[in-house]
Amino acid sequence: MDSISHILIGAVTGEIVAGNKLGKKAVLWGAVVATLPDLDVIAQPFLQPAQSLLFHRGPTHSVLLCALAVPLIAKLLTKIHKDTKQNFIDWVKLTACCLFSHIFIDCFNSYGTAVFYPFSNIRISFDCIGIVDVFLILPLALALLCFIFAKRGTKLRKAIASSAMTLSVIYLGFTVFNKISLDQKIKLRLDDQNISYNKILTSPLPLTNIVWLVIVEDEDGFFSANCNIKSKQIHFEKYYPKNHYLSEKFNKNVEFKRLVQFSKGFYCLAKGETDEIIFYDLRFASFDFDGAADLDKAVFVHRLKMNGSDELIMKHHYPERKVNMEKLKRYYRQITNN
Repeated sequence: MDSISHILIGAVTGEIVAGNKLGKKAVLWGAVVATLPDLDVIAQPFLQPAQSLLFHRGPTHSVLLCALAVPLIAKLLTKIHKDTKQNFIDWVKLTACCLFSHIFIDCFNSYGTAVFYPFSNIRISFDCIGIVDVFLILPLALALLCFIFAKRGTKLRKAIASSAMTLSVIYLGFTVFNKISLDQKIKLRLDDQNISYNKILTSPLPLTNIVWLVIVEDEDGFFSANCNIKSKQIHFEKYYPKNHYLSEKFNKNVEFKRLVQFSKGFYCLAKGETDEIIFYDLRFASFDFDGAADLDKAVFVHRLKMNGSDELIMKHHYPERKVNMEKLKRYYRQITNN
């Protein structure tokens, strides 16, 4: 999830777990601790491009490593706030709940989270909520606003926090139901149209859980569409050939294998200029809402080329993406199905 979501979840969690005993410190440190796993981005500039993609939400999002970090962080907090040494267990509870809430919520979007590291490189992604979802964070943001007026230690303050978290959890369950329903609908439509397929990816676009990106793989390529959950029909707007044969000279390269692992196989290749091969990860819709898996605006694009020493040179390409009023209006029409 985005940093704002983690901050809000951590702050409200801190209030629920230890607000009565630690007061404002619980809200503040709940927000801080809930963002700590994402400090892995500090290391990314020092890593190879594909390696950095897998490092994010890697070791710092491991259940084991977070469990080991809990008592250390709690001990540090008692040293920062020396008047709370007797509240070490409360700090442990707060730290554990905030760290594990971060790991838990990250598993629900598409990036992938290495919760079983170092025992397994499997990355969990349920693909049912966008990286930013207004309806998930809205009750949490309102609760945080209410904390300004509700006195510490009152039943009202805890009731507000608990209610906000309950609403967010219910909404999270709704997104899971949405995904299951949409997947079933897509499979029925594909069967009706006699379209054979290997696998399907569905993932919501940013901000809401109403418009989804749908990617369907067949033997030679990928069908792509944006689909409103209220739509009875699904029209695949684009088709992208895999062109996986273009990777023949990269297939044994460790960095290329990492790139394929990160994409979960939902990638296509194209010829670029000067012998470059362009790698497109199809799993992420463009942040400027330009359409279904628009390759020109894809979030993760890498340019690959072998140098004179037969070493793979990989560069992350950052396409120009602009959000303007016209694009927001187009996205609004997609949401309202007009």
